[in-house]
Amino acid sequence: MFPILTESPLFRGLDQQTINSLLERVSYTTAVFNHDDCIAKRDMAYSGLMIILKGSARGEVVDAAGRRRIIDNISAPQLIAPAFLFGGYNRLPIDVIANEDDTEIMTLHRGGLFEIMQDNTIVLSNFIDIISNRANYFSRKIYTLSVLMLTEKVAALLLSLATDGDTVPMQVDKMTDELNITRNALEQTLTELAKRGYIELSETQIVLRNRKALETMVGQQ
Repeated sequence: MFPILTESPLFRGLDQQTINSLLERVSYTTAVFNHDDCIAKRDMAYSGLMIILKGSARGEVVDAAGRRRIIDNISAPQLIAPAFLFGGYNRLPIDVIANEDDTEIMTLHRGGLFEIMQDNTIVLSNFIDIISNRANYFSRKIYTLSVLMLTEKVAALLLSLATDGDTVPMQVDKMTDELNITRNALEQTLTELAKRGYIELSETQIVLRNRKALETMVGQQ
């Protein structure tokens, strides 16, 4: 176990002997999971930092349409949701699922990690860097997902309005009210769909050029 931990971002800069010395004073557990096993559920109290020792896992959420979306894929020796270990609301925001057989997870109790960070400033500095980097990553990820979901909402609205064929009147105010978005956001999304060849825009109407692609986007069969 300890050789893989020397490569973990939490213990970066420490040798195997130092990591062994730090861990022998605190409690931790290990568990093995197989492909698609649930390692941890959303809203579970997160009282111990999970570190992937072997294999990989993914974080999933369920969107408004009931579809599972992968938020992140992580592999050994990365940490699982370190930013949610401390603070007033230390519950997981995602489901954590094993990607492969024999995925091994080490769980280091929160109190034990706190003791280690008090004893070793390198671990403390590493942990702060990890949280900062993950916060930046997820802020970009959330933005990407929000744009994707908006595109799907606009596609679904166009399909619902195109009941008598493939033509929808260009009624921007009505569509923005329906979707509760700004005019600029709607125009950008329509332009993106037009670039993909899914629709064709004019001043007076929107023509659905690839209905099947729009239906696939919103999960219609």
